[in-house]
Amino acid sequence: MDFKELLEQRYTTKYYDSSRKVDEDTVTRILECTRLTPTSANSQPYHFYVLTGASKDNLRPAIKDFNMQRYDGASHAVVITCKSELDEDHLKAVLEAEIRDGRLPDAELVAAQDKSRHFFSNLHVEKGDYNAWTCKQAYIAFGTMVYAAAAYGVDSTALEGIDYEKCDEIMQLADRKEQTAVIVLLGYRSAKDSNTVDKRPKSRLSLEQLVTRLN
Repeated sequence: MDFKELLEQRYTTKYYDSSRKVDEDTVTRILECTRLTPTSANSQPYHFYVLTGASKDNLRPAIKDFNMQRYDGASHAVVITCKSELDEDHLKAVLEAEIRDGRLPDAELVAAQDKSRHFFSNLHVEKGDYNAWTCKQAYIAFGTMVYAAAAYGVDSTALEGIDYEKCDEIMQLADRKEQTAVIVLLGYRSAKDSNTVDKRPKSRLSLEQLVTRLN
């Protein structure tokens, strides 16, 4: 499918068919796509927690009432977290992965990449917006995830109507130096879903309104 057509057809699902579950192979494909999301200096400052069954039920106290029916109906809930403070173990793991994957073939490039990543990370630590910086990148991953899901025929919903502090508490994220950025629901739409594009056509501002070309 053409990517523009995918963008035109994907929408935010409001009602899920709770009898249908996304198979784990498809969930893994979606996560593999999400793993390839671009990030600043390849820092990848996020984590994905895939919840089903009891773990999904345990998070219900963090979900606002108006989102409860779609949360319960969805097959999976993915909690996307972002790093809340500089994590040297994480940066070391990223560097080791780059070396292992052949991205940095010599010691000079290893040192330069490590220095660059620390520079950009510390820049935001000093500015006091490190968590905001990492959460911006978590949202890029969210975008990848929902369109990867659409490409595999899976519906999705982004939940911001949540109690973030409660979610952090239940997930024990402080211990991992993380905070909740957004929750993404995955599943299959109900036949009664009222938000499908045939019932509620997608609406966006025009190119003329959104784009200014400068020469």
